[in-house]
Amino acid sequence: MANWRTLAVTLVAAAIVGFAAAQPPAPRPASAAADQFAAGRAMADVRIIARAPHPVGSPENAAVRRYLAARLQSLGFDVRFTAAPLPPTARQRLLTWRTPVAADAAAISIVALRPGRDPAAPAAAIMAHYDSVANSPGAADDAAGVAAALEIARAIPRASQARDLVLLLTDGEEVGTVGASGFFAADARGDPLAGRIGALVNLETRGGGGRAFMFETGADNGAMIDLYRRVVADPSTTSMAVKIYQLLPNSTDFTPARKRGLTGFNFAFSGDARLYHSPLATPDALEQGALQHLGGQGLDVTRALVTAPALPPRAADVVFGDVLGIVTIAYAPWFGWVLIAAVAAMLGFAARARRAEWRWWGVAGGGLDALVFTLAAGALLYGGNLLSGADGDPNYYDRLAALPRLEVQALLLMAAGLGLMLAVLPRRRTLWDGWLGQALVSLAVAIAAQLLLPAAGAIFTWPLLLAALVMAVMARTRRFGYAVAGIAAVLGLAWIGGLAHVILLSIGAGAPSAAAAFAPMTLLLLWPFVPRPRRRMAMLAALALVVAAAGIASWVRLDAVAASVPPWPPRG
Repeated sequence: MANWRTLAVTLVAAAIVGFAAAQPPAPRPASAAADQFAAGRAMADVRIIARAPHPVGSPENAAVRRYLAARLQSLGFDVRFTAAPLPPTARQRLLTWRTPVAADAAAISIVALRPGRDPAAPAAAIMAHYDSVANSPGAADDAAGVAAALEIARAIPRASQARDLVLLLTDGEEVGTVGASGFFAADARGDPLAGRIGALVNLETRGGGGRAFMFETGADNGAMIDLYRRVVADPSTTSMAVKIYQLLPNSTDFTPARKRGLTGFNFAFSGDARLYHSPLATPDALEQGALQHLGGQGLDVTRALVTAPALPPRAADVVFGDVLGIVTIAYAPWFGWVLIAAVAAMLGFAARARRAEWRWWGVAGGGLDALVFTLAAGALLYGGNLLSGADGDPNYYDRLAALPRLEVQALLLMAAGLGLMLAVLPRRRTLWDGWLGQALVSLAVAIAAQLLLPAAGAIFTWPLLLAALVMAVMARTRRFGYAVAGIAAVLGLAWIGGLAHVILLSIGAGAPSAAAAFAPMTLLLLWPFVPRPRRRMAMLAALALVVAAAGIASWVRLDAVAASVPPWPPRG
Protein backbone atom coordinates (compact mmCIF):
# COMPACT_ATOMS: atom_id res chain seq x y z
CA MET A 1 0.00 0.00 0.00
CA ALA A 2 2.96 2.32 0.60
CA ASN A 3 3.62 3.81 -2.84
CA TRP A 4 4.23 7.18 -4.40
CA ARG A 5 0.74 7.47 -5.90
CA THR A 6 -0.99 6.92 -2.57
CA LEU A 7 1.35 9.35 -0.82
CA ALA A 8 0.79 11.99 -3.51
CA VAL A 9 -3.00 11.64 -3.34
CA THR A 10 -2.92 11.95 0.45
CA LEU A 11 -0.75 15.07 0.36
CA VAL A 12 -2.79 16.73 -2.39
CA ALA A 13 -6.04 16.01 -0.55
CA ALA A 14 -4.60 17.41 2.68
CA ALA A 15 -3.41 20.51 0.82
CA ILE A 16 -6.86 21.06 -0.69
CA VAL A 17 -8.64 20.65 2.66
CA GLY A 18 -6.10 22.83 4.45
CA PHE A 19 -6.23 25.54 1.79
CA ALA A 20 -10.02 25.62 1.88
CA ALA A 21 -10.03 25.83 5.68
CA ALA A 22 -7.52 28.73 5.58
CA GLN A 23 -9.70 30.91 3.34
CA PRO A 24 -11.76 33.72 4.85
CA PRO A 25 -15.49 33.73 4.11
CA ALA A 26 -16.90 35.50 1.09
CA PRO A 27 -17.69 39.14 1.88
CA ARG A 28 -21.37 39.96 2.26
CA PRO A 29 -22.64 42.80 0.06
CA ALA A 30 -24.10 46.09 1.27
CA SER A 31 -27.56 44.65 0.56
CA ALA A 32 -27.18 41.90 3.21
CA ALA A 33 -29.79 41.59 5.97
CA ALA A 34 -29.64 44.32 8.58
CA ASP A 35 -28.74 41.97 11.44
CA GLN A 36 -25.72 40.57 9.56
CA PHE A 37 -22.20 41.93 9.32
CA ALA A 38 -21.53 43.02 5.75
CA ALA A 39 -18.02 43.86 4.56
CA GLY A 40 -19.67 45.64 1.63
CA ARG A 41 -21.18 48.14 4.06
CA ALA A 42 -18.03 48.44 6.19
CA MET A 43 -15.89 49.18 3.14
CA ALA A 44 -17.62 52.55 2.75
CA ASP A 45 -16.05 53.61 6.05
CA VAL A 46 -12.69 52.04 5.19
CA ARG A 47 -12.50 54.11 1.99
CA ILE A 48 -13.02 57.34 3.91
CA ILE A 49 -10.79 56.54 6.90
CA ALA A 50 -7.94 55.28 4.69
CA ARG A 51 -7.99 57.99 2.01
CA ALA A 52 -4.55 59.11 3.20
CA PRO A 53 -2.01 58.41 5.95
CA HIS A 54 -3.27 59.78 9.28
CA PRO A 55 -0.71 59.41 12.08
CA VAL A 56 -1.46 60.81 15.51
CA GLY A 57 -1.31 64.60 15.67
CA SER A 58 -1.66 65.15 11.93
CA PRO A 59 -4.41 67.21 10.18
CA GLU A 60 -5.54 64.04 8.41
CA ASN A 61 -5.90 62.33 11.79
CA ALA A 62 -8.14 65.17 12.98
CA ALA A 63 -10.28 64.88 9.83
CA VAL A 64 -10.77 61.14 10.43
CA ARG A 65 -11.69 61.86 14.05
CA ARG A 66 -14.40 64.34 13.01
CA TYR A 67 -15.84 61.86 10.50
CA LEU A 68 -15.93 59.04 13.06
CA ALA A 69 -17.62 61.23 15.67
CA ALA A 70 -20.38 62.07 13.20
CA ARG A 71 -20.78 58.39 12.22
CA LEU A 72 -21.10 57.35 15.86
CA GLN A 73 -23.70 60.04 16.56
CA SER A 74 -25.72 58.80 13.59
CA LEU A 75 -25.70 55.33 15.21
CA GLY A 76 -27.22 56.69 18.42
CA PHE A 77 -24.05 57.09 20.50
CA ASP A 78 -23.18 59.88 22.87
CA VAL A 79 -19.69 60.97 21.84
CA ARG A 80 -16.85 62.66 23.71
CA PHE A 81 -13.09 62.85 23.38
CA THR A 82 -10.29 62.09 25.81
CA ALA A 83 -6.69 63.19 25.37
CA ALA A 84 -3.48 61.49 26.48
CA PRO A 85 -0.17 63.37 26.20
CA LEU A 86 2.46 61.89 23.92
CA PRO A 87 5.41 60.50 25.89
CA PRO A 88 8.97 61.05 24.63
CA THR A 89 9.09 57.58 23.04
CA ALA A 90 6.00 58.39 20.96
CA ARG A 91 7.45 61.72 19.86
CA GLN A 92 10.69 59.99 18.88
CA ARG A 93 8.71 57.48 16.80
CA LEU A 94 7.02 60.32 14.93
CA LEU A 95 10.39 61.97 14.29
CA THR A 96 11.67 58.66 12.94
CA TRP A 97 8.75 58.76 10.52
CA ARG A 98 9.78 62.33 9.59
CA THR A 99 6.43 63.57 10.91
CA PRO A 100 6.31 67.02 12.56
CA VAL A 101 5.28 66.94 16.22
CA ALA A 102 3.51 69.93 17.77
CA ALA A 103 4.48 70.83 21.31
CA ASP A 104 0.92 70.23 22.52
CA ALA A 105 0.27 67.13 20.41
CA ALA A 106 -1.78 64.44 22.14
CA ALA A 107 -3.49 61.15 21.34
CA ILE A 108 -7.18 62.03 21.22
CA SER A 109 -9.38 58.94 21.58
CA ILE A 110 -13.09 58.82 20.80
CA VAL A 111 -15.31 57.51 23.59
CA ALA A 112 -18.86 56.68 22.48
CA LEU A 113 -21.63 55.22 24.62
CA ARG A 114 -25.08 53.93 23.68
CA PRO A 115 -27.17 53.17 26.77
CA GLY A 116 -28.85 49.81 27.25
CA ARG A 117 -31.81 48.78 29.38
CA ASP A 118 -29.71 48.52 32.56
CA PRO A 119 -27.20 51.39 32.78
CA ALA A 120 -25.98 50.04 36.12
CA ALA A 121 -24.81 46.75 34.55
CA PRO A 122 -21.18 46.35 33.45
CA ALA A 123 -20.81 47.65 29.91
CA ALA A 124 -19.58 45.76 26.86
CA ALA A 125 -17.01 47.55 24.71
CA ILE A 126 -15.57 47.32 21.21
CA MET A 127 -12.15 48.88 20.62
CA ALA A 128 -10.05 49.68 17.55
CA HIS A 129 -7.48 52.38 16.82
CA TYR A 130 -8.04 54.96 14.12
CA ASP A 131 -4.50 56.31 13.71
CA SER A 132 -2.14 54.93 11.09
CA VAL A 133 1.61 54.95 10.72
CA ALA A 134 3.11 57.68 8.55
CA ASN A 135 3.21 57.02 4.80
CA SER A 136 0.53 54.30 5.00
CA PRO A 137 -3.21 54.82 4.42
CA GLY A 138 -3.74 52.06 6.98
CA ALA A 139 -6.72 50.45 5.25
CA ALA A 140 -6.06 47.30 7.23
CA ASP A 141 -4.19 48.63 10.28
CA ASP A 142 -6.59 49.69 11.57
CA ALA A 143 -9.26 51.24 9.34
CA ALA A 144 -10.61 47.71 8.93
CA GLY A 145 -10.99 47.32 12.70
CA VAL A 146 -12.67 50.73 13.08
CA ALA A 147 -15.04 50.11 10.18
CA ALA A 148 -15.85 46.66 11.58
CA ALA A 149 -16.66 48.22 14.98
CA LEU A 150 -19.06 50.67 13.33
CA GLU A 151 -20.76 47.93 11.33
CA ILE A 152 -21.07 45.73 14.43
CA ALA A 153 -22.73 48.59 16.32
CA ARG A 154 -25.11 49.18 13.40
CA ALA A 155 -26.09 45.48 13.32
CA ILE A 156 -27.08 45.46 17.03
CA PRO A 157 -30.34 47.34 17.63
CA ARG A 158 -30.30 49.57 20.66
CA ALA A 159 -33.56 47.97 21.83
CA SER A 160 -31.77 44.59 22.17
CA GLN A 161 -29.05 45.93 24.49
CA ALA A 162 -29.32 44.56 28.00
CA ARG A 163 -26.35 46.76 28.96
CA ASP A 164 -24.48 49.80 27.70
CA LEU A 165 -22.41 49.43 24.55
CA VAL A 166 -19.16 51.41 24.40
CA LEU A 167 -17.15 52.06 21.25
CA LEU A 168 -13.61 53.11 22.09
CA LEU A 169 -11.73 54.31 19.01
CA THR A 170 -8.24 55.00 20.26
CA ASP A 171 -5.51 57.26 18.95
CA GLY A 172 -1.76 56.82 19.18
CA GLU A 173 -1.68 53.01 19.08
CA GLU A 174 1.04 53.04 16.45
CA VAL A 175 3.35 55.09 18.68
CA GLY A 176 2.95 52.92 21.78
CA THR A 177 -0.74 52.32 22.66
CA VAL A 178 -0.87 55.88 24.01
CA GLY A 179 -4.64 56.38 23.83
CA ALA A 180 -5.59 52.99 25.25
CA SER A 181 -2.97 53.24 28.00
CA GLY A 182 -4.34 56.60 29.04
CA PHE A 183 -7.94 55.42 29.00
CA PHE A 184 -7.27 52.24 31.01
CA ALA A 185 -4.73 53.71 33.44
CA ALA A 186 -5.51 52.40 36.91
CA ASP A 187 -4.69 55.70 38.65
CA ALA A 188 -6.43 59.07 38.46
CA ARG A 189 -5.19 59.59 34.89
CA GLY A 190 -7.52 56.87 33.62
CA ASP A 191 -11.02 57.45 32.29
CA PRO A 192 -13.89 56.84 34.76
CA LEU A 193 -15.79 54.83 32.14
CA ALA A 194 -12.96 52.27 32.07
CA GLY A 195 -14.06 50.99 35.47
CA ARG A 196 -17.57 50.27 34.16
CA ILE A 197 -16.46 48.06 31.27
CA GLY A 198 -16.98 44.39 32.04
CA ALA A 199 -15.89 42.82 28.73
CA LEU A 200 -13.86 44.11 25.78
CA VAL A 201 -13.59 43.11 22.11
CA ASN A 202 -10.50 44.50 20.33
CA LEU A 203 -10.24 44.49 16.54
CA GLU A 204 -6.71 44.66 15.09
CA THR A 205 -4.81 43.69 11.94
CA ARG A 206 -1.24 42.82 11.00
CA GLY A 207 -1.49 42.42 7.26
CA GLY A 208 -4.03 42.86 4.50
CA GLY A 209 -5.95 39.60 4.32
CA GLY A 210 -6.53 36.07 5.54
CA ARG A 211 -8.71 34.69 8.30
CA ALA A 212 -9.08 36.70 11.48
CA PHE A 213 -7.57 34.92 14.47
CA MET A 214 -8.68 35.26 18.09
CA PHE A 215 -5.23 35.31 19.64
CA GLU A 216 -5.59 36.85 23.09
CA THR A 217 -7.98 36.80 26.04
CA GLY A 218 -7.95 38.10 29.58
CA ALA A 219 -7.09 36.00 32.61
CA ASP A 220 -9.53 33.33 33.87
CA ASN A 221 -11.01 32.89 30.40
CA GLY A 222 -13.01 29.68 30.88
CA ALA A 223 -16.50 31.19 30.68
CA MET A 224 -15.51 33.64 27.93
CA ILE A 225 -14.16 30.83 25.79
CA ASP A 226 -17.36 28.91 26.41
CA LEU A 227 -19.25 31.90 25.02
CA TYR A 228 -16.90 32.04 22.00
CA ARG A 229 -17.38 28.30 21.44
CA ARG A 230 -21.18 28.64 21.51
CA VAL A 231 -21.74 31.76 19.42
CA VAL A 232 -18.94 32.09 16.83
CA ALA A 233 -20.08 30.42 13.63
CA ASP A 234 -16.73 30.53 11.80
CA PRO A 235 -14.05 30.16 14.51
CA SER A 236 -10.31 30.60 14.23
CA THR A 237 -8.35 30.33 17.46
CA THR A 238 -6.12 28.23 19.69
CA SER A 239 -5.06 28.54 23.32
CA MET A 240 -1.48 27.98 22.15
CA ALA A 241 -1.52 31.38 20.44
CA VAL A 242 -3.02 33.03 23.50
CA LYS A 243 -0.36 31.62 25.80
CA ILE A 244 2.58 32.23 23.47
CA TYR A 245 1.45 35.79 22.74
CA GLN A 246 1.56 36.50 26.46
CA LEU A 247 5.18 35.37 26.51
CA LEU A 248 6.22 37.63 23.62
CA PRO A 249 7.14 41.34 23.97
CA ASN A 250 4.34 42.38 21.59
CA SER A 251 1.42 44.63 22.49
CA THR A 252 -1.85 45.98 21.13
CA ASP A 253 -4.46 48.27 22.64
CA PHE A 254 -5.79 45.17 24.40
CA THR A 255 -2.59 45.02 26.48
CA PRO A 256 -3.30 47.95 28.86
CA ALA A 257 -6.90 46.73 29.23
CA ARG A 258 -5.72 43.21 30.12
CA LYS A 259 -3.21 44.62 32.61
CA ARG A 260 -6.06 46.44 34.32
CA GLY A 261 -7.82 43.09 34.71
CA LEU A 262 -10.38 43.23 31.89
CA THR A 263 -11.40 40.09 30.08
CA GLY A 264 -12.53 39.73 26.50
CA PHE A 265 -11.20 38.89 23.05
CA ASN A 266 -8.46 40.24 20.79
CA PHE A 267 -8.91 39.57 17.06
CA ALA A 268 -6.61 40.23 14.10
CA PHE A 269 -5.94 38.99 10.60
CA SER A 270 -2.33 38.68 9.43
CA GLY A 271 -2.43 37.35 5.87
CA ASP A 272 -0.82 39.27 3.00
CA ALA A 273 1.79 40.47 5.48
CA ARG A 274 3.48 42.70 2.89
CA LEU A 275 0.73 45.29 3.56
CA TYR A 276 1.65 45.67 7.24
CA HIS A 277 2.50 49.39 7.72
CA SER A 278 2.88 49.62 3.95
CA PRO A 279 2.27 52.57 1.61
CA LEU A 280 0.40 50.02 -0.53
CA ALA A 281 -2.19 49.34 2.22
CA THR A 282 -5.00 51.10 0.35
CA PRO A 283 -8.72 50.26 0.53
CA ASP A 284 -8.56 48.55 -2.86
CA ALA A 285 -5.73 46.28 -1.63
CA LEU A 286 -7.63 45.15 1.47
CA GLU A 287 -9.07 41.62 1.18
CA GLN A 288 -12.76 42.08 1.94
CA GLY A 289 -13.13 38.46 3.04
CA ALA A 290 -10.68 39.18 5.86
CA LEU A 291 -12.79 42.16 6.91
CA GLN A 292 -15.87 39.94 6.78
CA HIS A 293 -14.28 37.33 9.04
CA LEU A 294 -12.97 39.92 11.50
CA GLY A 295 -16.33 41.64 11.76
CA GLY A 296 -18.34 38.42 11.71
CA GLN A 297 -16.57 37.00 14.73
CA GLY A 298 -16.65 40.40 16.41
CA LEU A 299 -20.40 40.69 15.88
CA ASP A 300 -21.04 37.17 17.18
CA VAL A 301 -19.28 37.78 20.50
CA THR A 302 -20.34 41.41 20.94
CA ARG A 303 -24.01 40.62 20.35
CA ALA A 304 -23.80 37.79 22.89
CA LEU A 305 -22.12 40.06 25.45
CA VAL A 306 -24.34 43.10 25.07
CA THR A 307 -27.63 41.19 25.03
CA ALA A 308 -26.86 38.72 27.84
CA PRO A 309 -28.58 39.22 31.21
CA ALA A 310 -25.17 38.75 32.85
CA LEU A 311 -21.60 38.76 31.53
CA PRO A 312 -19.62 35.51 31.72
CA PRO A 313 -18.03 35.19 35.16
CA ARG A 314 -14.35 34.60 35.66
CA ALA A 315 -13.52 30.92 35.44
CA ALA A 316 -10.30 28.92 35.26
CA ASP A 317 -8.41 29.07 31.97
CA VAL A 318 -9.16 26.31 29.49
CA VAL A 319 -7.39 24.62 26.60
CA PHE A 320 -9.17 25.36 23.34
CA GLY A 321 -8.87 25.48 19.58
CA ASP A 322 -10.90 25.37 16.42
CA VAL A 323 -10.93 22.35 14.12
CA LEU A 324 -10.57 23.52 10.51
CA GLY A 325 -12.84 26.48 11.21
CA ILE A 326 -15.82 24.20 11.82
CA VAL A 327 -16.09 23.92 15.59
CA THR A 328 -14.23 25.07 18.69
CA ILE A 329 -13.25 22.47 21.29
CA ALA A 330 -12.54 23.56 24.87
CA TYR A 331 -11.74 21.66 28.07
CA ALA A 332 -9.99 22.04 31.41
CA PRO A 333 -6.19 21.59 31.33
CA TRP A 334 -6.39 18.42 33.45
CA PHE A 335 -8.44 16.75 30.71
CA GLY A 336 -5.30 16.77 28.58
CA TRP A 337 -4.02 13.96 30.79
CA VAL A 338 -7.17 11.98 30.04
CA LEU A 339 -6.49 12.36 26.32
CA ILE A 340 -2.87 11.29 26.80
CA ALA A 341 -4.03 8.27 28.78
CA ALA A 342 -6.42 7.40 25.94
CA VAL A 343 -3.54 7.63 23.47
CA ALA A 344 -1.38 5.37 25.63
CA ALA A 345 -4.22 2.83 25.94
CA MET A 346 -4.77 2.69 22.18
CA LEU A 347 -1.05 2.39 21.51
CA GLY A 348 -0.85 -0.42 24.06
CA PHE A 349 -3.77 -2.19 22.39
CA ALA A 350 -2.18 -1.87 18.94
CA ALA A 351 1.20 -3.08 20.22
CA ARG A 352 -0.33 -6.19 21.81
CA ALA A 353 -2.51 -6.97 18.81
CA ARG A 354 0.45 -6.78 16.40
CA ARG A 355 3.12 -8.17 18.70
CA ALA A 356 4.46 -10.48 16.01
CA GLU A 357 5.10 -7.56 13.64
CA TRP A 358 7.49 -5.43 15.67
CA ARG A 359 10.69 -5.76 17.66
CA TRP A 360 12.02 -3.54 20.43
CA TRP A 361 15.07 -2.51 18.42
CA GLY A 362 12.81 -1.77 15.47
CA VAL A 363 10.57 0.44 17.61
CA ALA A 364 13.64 2.27 18.92
CA GLY A 365 14.72 2.74 15.31
CA GLY A 366 11.27 4.12 14.45
CA GLY A 367 11.68 6.70 17.18
CA LEU A 368 15.10 7.53 15.77
CA ASP A 369 13.49 8.04 12.34
CA ALA A 370 11.23 10.72 13.83
CA LEU A 371 14.17 12.43 15.51
CA VAL A 372 16.27 12.33 12.32
CA PHE A 373 13.42 13.87 10.33
CA THR A 374 12.91 16.60 12.94
CA LEU A 375 16.58 17.48 13.27
CA ALA A 376 17.16 17.38 9.51
CA ALA A 377 14.13 19.58 8.83
CA GLY A 378 15.10 22.02 11.59
CA ALA A 379 18.69 22.29 10.36
CA LEU A 380 17.60 22.78 6.76
CA LEU A 381 15.03 25.41 7.72
CA TYR A 382 17.64 27.25 9.78
CA GLY A 383 20.21 27.13 6.98
CA GLY A 384 17.65 28.17 4.37
CA ASN A 385 16.65 31.12 6.50
CA LEU A 386 20.27 32.28 6.73
CA LEU A 387 20.76 31.84 3.00
CA SER A 388 17.66 33.92 2.27
CA GLY A 389 19.21 36.91 4.02
CA ALA A 390 18.58 36.46 7.74
CA ASP A 391 22.32 36.28 8.46
CA GLY A 392 22.80 40.03 8.16
CA ASP A 393 20.57 42.91 9.23
CA PRO A 394 17.46 42.20 7.15
CA ASN A 395 14.71 44.74 6.64
CA TYR A 396 11.79 43.48 8.72
CA TYR A 397 9.14 44.67 6.26
CA ASP A 398 11.00 43.32 3.24
CA ARG A 399 11.04 39.91 4.95
CA LEU A 400 7.29 40.17 5.47
CA ALA A 401 6.86 40.82 1.75
CA ALA A 402 8.91 37.68 1.05
CA LEU A 403 6.83 35.43 3.35
CA PRO A 404 4.95 33.61 0.53
CA ARG A 405 8.27 32.60 -1.00
CA LEU A 406 9.74 31.74 2.39
CA GLU A 407 6.74 29.52 3.08
CA VAL A 408 7.28 27.60 -0.18
CA GLN A 409 10.95 27.32 0.74
CA ALA A 410 9.98 25.89 4.14
CA LEU A 411 7.74 23.26 2.52
CA LEU A 412 10.54 22.22 0.17
CA LEU A 413 13.01 21.93 3.04
CA MET A 414 10.58 19.92 5.16
CA ALA A 415 10.20 17.53 2.22
CA ALA A 416 13.99 17.42 1.87
CA GLY A 417 14.26 16.48 5.54
CA LEU A 418 11.87 13.59 4.88
CA GLY A 419 14.03 12.53 1.95
CA LEU A 420 17.14 12.51 4.13
CA MET A 421 15.34 10.43 6.72
CA LEU A 422 14.29 7.91 4.05
CA ALA A 423 17.87 7.75 2.79
CA VAL A 424 19.07 6.45 6.16
CA LEU A 425 15.97 4.34 6.90
CA PRO A 426 16.90 0.63 7.18
CA ARG A 427 15.14 -1.48 4.56
CA ARG A 428 14.05 -3.95 7.23
CA ARG A 429 11.97 -1.41 9.19
CA THR A 430 8.40 -2.76 9.34
CA LEU A 431 5.19 -0.74 9.35
CA TRP A 432 4.68 -1.36 13.07
CA ASP A 433 8.34 -0.82 14.00
CA GLY A 434 8.22 2.70 12.61
CA TRP A 435 4.66 3.48 13.63
CA LEU A 436 5.07 2.53 17.29
CA GLY A 437 8.47 4.22 17.60
CA GLN A 438 7.23 7.45 16.06
CA ALA A 439 4.08 7.36 18.20
CA LEU A 440 6.18 7.04 21.36
CA VAL A 441 8.26 10.09 20.35
CA SER A 442 5.08 12.09 19.72
CA LEU A 443 3.65 10.85 23.02
CA ALA A 444 6.76 12.05 24.84
CA VAL A 445 6.42 15.46 23.17
CA ALA A 446 2.73 15.64 24.15
CA ILE A 447 3.54 14.75 27.76
CA ALA A 448 6.27 17.42 27.87
CA ALA A 449 3.86 20.02 26.46
CA GLN A 450 1.18 19.01 28.95
CA LEU A 451 3.67 19.43 31.79
CA LEU A 452 5.32 22.66 30.67
CA LEU A 453 2.61 24.50 28.72
CA PRO A 454 -0.80 22.80 28.91
CA ALA A 455 -2.39 25.46 26.70
CA ALA A 456 -0.18 24.28 23.82
CA GLY A 457 -0.71 20.59 24.51
CA ALA A 458 -3.63 20.35 22.09
CA ILE A 459 -1.44 20.95 19.04
CA PHE A 460 0.39 17.72 19.81
CA THR A 461 -2.29 15.69 21.60
CA TRP A 462 -5.16 16.05 19.13
CA PRO A 463 -3.40 14.74 16.00
CA LEU A 464 -1.68 12.08 18.13
CA LEU A 465 -5.10 10.95 19.37
CA LEU A 466 -6.23 10.70 15.74
CA ALA A 467 -3.14 8.68 14.78
CA ALA A 468 -3.51 6.36 17.80
CA LEU A 469 -7.13 5.70 16.85
CA VAL A 470 -6.03 4.75 13.33
CA MET A 471 -3.39 2.42 14.75
CA ALA A 472 -5.98 0.75 16.97
CA VAL A 473 -8.27 0.24 13.96
CA MET A 474 -5.41 -1.10 11.83
CA ALA A 475 -4.39 -3.44 14.62
CA ARG A 476 -7.90 -4.89 14.63
CA THR A 477 -8.46 -5.15 10.89
CA ARG A 478 -6.82 -3.95 7.69
CA ARG A 479 -9.96 -4.25 5.63
CA PHE A 480 -10.85 -0.60 6.09
CA GLY A 481 -7.71 0.37 7.95
CA TYR A 482 -5.90 2.11 5.12
CA ALA A 483 -9.01 4.07 4.17
CA VAL A 484 -9.35 5.25 7.78
CA ALA A 485 -5.62 6.05 7.86
CA GLY A 486 -5.96 8.09 4.69
CA ILE A 487 -8.87 10.13 6.02
CA ALA A 488 -7.06 10.71 9.30
CA ALA A 489 -3.89 11.77 7.48
CA VAL A 490 -5.78 14.25 5.31
CA LEU A 491 -7.61 15.83 8.25
CA GLY A 492 -4.63 15.77 10.59
CA LEU A 493 -2.18 17.20 8.05
CA ALA A 494 -4.67 19.89 7.00
CA TRP A 495 -5.02 20.95 10.65
CA ILE A 496 -1.26 20.83 11.28
CA GLY A 497 -0.64 22.75 8.06
CA GLY A 498 -3.02 25.48 9.20
CA LEU A 499 -1.16 25.82 12.50
CA ALA A 500 2.21 25.88 10.75
CA HIS A 501 0.90 28.57 8.40
CA VAL A 502 -0.17 30.72 11.35
CA ILE A 503 3.24 30.24 13.00
CA LEU A 504 5.08 31.17 9.81
CA LEU A 505 2.92 34.29 9.41
CA SER A 506 3.60 35.23 13.03
CA ILE A 507 7.30 34.44 13.48
CA GLY A 508 8.35 32.75 10.24
CA ALA A 509 10.32 35.71 8.93
CA GLY A 510 12.63 35.32 11.91
CA ALA A 511 12.49 31.68 12.99
CA PRO A 512 11.01 29.30 10.40
CA SER A 513 12.73 26.39 12.17
CA ALA A 514 9.74 26.43 14.54
CA ALA A 515 7.83 24.56 11.84
CA ALA A 516 10.07 21.52 12.48
CA ALA A 517 8.11 20.95 15.70
CA PHE A 518 5.39 19.42 13.52
CA ALA A 519 7.77 16.95 11.83
CA PRO A 520 7.23 13.94 14.15
CA MET A 521 3.43 14.17 13.91
CA THR A 522 3.58 14.66 10.14
CA LEU A 523 5.65 11.50 9.77
CA LEU A 524 3.36 9.57 12.12
CA LEU A 525 0.24 10.42 10.09
CA LEU A 526 1.95 9.68 6.77
CA TRP A 527 3.82 6.56 7.82
CA PRO A 528 1.42 3.94 6.35
CA PHE A 529 1.83 5.61 2.95
CA VAL A 530 5.56 6.41 2.98
CA PRO A 531 7.36 4.36 0.29
CA ARG A 532 10.75 2.79 0.87
CA PRO A 533 12.82 4.19 -2.01
CA ARG A 534 16.39 3.24 -2.75
CA ARG A 535 18.87 5.29 -0.74
CA ARG A 536 20.35 6.84 -3.87
CA MET A 537 16.91 7.89 -5.07
CA ALA A 538 15.99 9.40 -1.69
CA MET A 539 19.26 11.30 -1.49
CA LEU A 540 18.88 12.66 -5.01
CA ALA A 541 15.31 13.74 -4.27
CA ALA A 542 16.42 15.48 -1.06
CA LEU A 543 19.27 17.20 -2.93
CA ALA A 544 16.91 18.40 -5.67
CA LEU A 545 14.55 19.83 -3.07
CA VAL A 546 17.42 21.58 -1.28
CA VAL A 547 18.64 23.07 -4.57
CA ALA A 548 15.12 24.34 -5.36
CA ALA A 549 14.83 25.84 -1.87
CA ALA A 550 18.27 27.42 -2.23
CA GLY A 551 17.11 29.01 -5.48
CA ILE A 552 14.16 30.59 -3.68
CA ALA A 553 16.42 31.71 -0.83
CA SER A 554 18.82 33.33 -3.29
CA TRP A 555 15.90 35.04 -5.03
CA VAL A 556 14.74 36.50 -1.71
CA ARG A 557 18.26 37.53 -0.74
CA LEU A 558 19.20 39.20 -4.02
CA ASP A 559 16.01 40.84 -5.23
CA ALA A 560 15.34 44.54 -4.75
CA VAL A 561 13.61 45.86 -1.66
CA ALA A 562 9.86 45.36 -2.10
CA ALA A 563 7.71 48.32 -3.10
CA SER A 564 5.55 47.61 -0.04
CA VAL A 565 8.34 48.50 2.43
CA PRO A 566 7.77 51.75 4.37
CA PRO A 567 10.25 54.54 3.58
CA TRP A 568 11.40 54.87 7.19
CA PRO A 569 13.74 52.71 9.30
CA PRO A 570 12.14 49.31 10.01
CA ARG A 571 10.99 48.01 13.34
CA GLY A 572 9.34 44.71 14.35
